Amino acid sequence: MGTTPTQEAAHKANVIASESTRQAALGAARAAYNNTPAAWPAYDAAVKAADAAHLRAVIASAAANGLDGPRQTLHDLTGTWV
Repeated sequence: MGTTPTQEAAHKANVIASESTRQAALGAARAAYNNTPAAWPAYDAAVKAADAAHLRAVIASAAANGLDGPRQTLHDLTGTWV
């Protein structure tokens, strides 16, 4: 059984909303980063956290709408499947 256009539209809307949140988090991380070696670990952690949160939101939306999500990408980024 496939997915319906409604499910796909809902998933697309959720992905767009999550990407918007991710972009805001990345912007905040860039604004806080002062381009020094000491600030790099915090910036790197903030970027990884934003990416992981986005992927988790995409996976949750996919599951709620009968689709597959990017689990391998999340595992590559975080070392965990959830």
